[in-house]
Parts: sequence; structure tokens; C-alpha cells
Amino acid sequence: MRVALAHLGKRRSVSELLKALLPLVERAQGEGALALLLPELVLGKQREDALPQALKALAEENRIPVVAGFLAPGPRNRLGVFPQGPSYDKVHPYLAWGEEGDEGIAPGEGPVIWEFGDTGFGLALCYDLDFPELFRSYALMGAEGFLVGSAWPGEYRELLVVLARARAAENQAYLLLANRADTGSPSLAVGPDGRLLGLREEEGLLLVDLDLAFLKEYRARYPILGHRRPEAYRLW
Repeated sequence: MRVALAHLGKRRSVSELLKALLPLVERAQGEGALALLLPELVLGKQREDALPQALKALAEENRIPVVAGFLAPGPRNRLGVFPQGPSYDKVHPYLAWGEEGDEGIAPGEGPVIWEFGDTGFGLALCYDLDFPELFRSYALMGAEGFLVGSAWPGEYRELLVVLARARAAENQAYLLLANRADTGSPSLAVGPDGRLLGLREEEGLLLVDLDLAFLKEYRARYPILGHRRPEAYRLW
């Protein structure tokens, strides 16, 4: 299974975004990608009611699912699957002293898995990476991959790589992260054994091949999830 990640800076309008996306969608299709993942808040913190319908039309017309982050009513920081997939609202809004974050954003209620063919992908956004509980929940629910939209600050780019590799390795799942190109942090992909599979710093596509046969063999040979002993570290 091949998935395309768009390393893309935020755009000021729906029309600007579609102009930037169309060649990426066409290349993703030409390269055999089955889905396209976009970053968090592709229009920044401005809400555009026309955006969901525009992304739905883009996905339908080009026959490729598009997973994109945007500001939804609530307001909520949302990762939606278009044309007709589920949507995930960021469970962990970023609220750090002295830094711009998700002020005023209502938190999401819980994990959401996108069932794409025979593969389940847990959806997440940016700061969620700091919370292993969410990704472990996805793994226990049967997810084999994580799709993360992000606008991770360049100041913390090394932390991004560390957390992404940890979330993938500890859950033996593929982690695909599309980051906004204007932040200074890369987009990247990590394998279920924690190996960095690809990284992109400039605007454009990162193409990633998911070897699901390897994932199943690796989980069977090294069954971390089956070796859990929750009764030994329960906090209540």
C-alpha cells in the first residue's frame, strides 16, 4: 500500500489551497498512491465553511481519499477524511505558556479509526504525539497505522522525530505524519520497528510504501501487545 504525504505550507484561501493541491493529487495518483495526507490546519486558524465541500469534491473528482486538517465548528481542530470518511477532533489541544497554540479550541472526545480497505488507521493531530495513551488505544483497537496531521514548531523538530519513532515502535504500527512546511519541521514516515522510512523538508510529496505483510510478521515474532501486564501497573 502506497500513501502520499503533502509537505505543504498553510494557504490563505480555499482557492489558493486547491491550486497548490491539484498537482500534488495528480502526482500522487500517477505514482500509485491510494490516499493523500495533508497537514494540520491547512488554512491556519481561519474557518472557511466552503473548505470541507471543496476537499470532498477534490477527492471525488480525482478518486483518491484526502485526509486534511482544518478548523471546524465548535471551534474544533479537525482531521477529516474526504470524500466520505470519518473525522477526528484533536483530543489534546496545545496550550503552552508563552506560545501560540489551540487557545479557544474545544477538545475532541476520543479516538477515531479510519477503516481503509482491510487496514485501520488511527487519526491524530500534532500535540497528540506527546500522549502515548491515545496511540496505544488505537493499537489495542486493531489499528495498523497512524495518520497524523501536524503544524509542529521547528524549535522542537528533534522532539517530533523522537516521539514519532516512539509511537510507531511501541505500538508496532506505521506512523505517517504530514507537517506544515511553514513551521520549520519535516514531514516523515516511520515503520513498525521504529525505522525512519522517509523525511521531507521542502514543499511537495513524500511517498511511503506500507508493507503490511512485514507488519503482521513482525508483530507475530515480537508480540509486544500480547506481553502487556496492565494489572501490574494499574493506577487505581
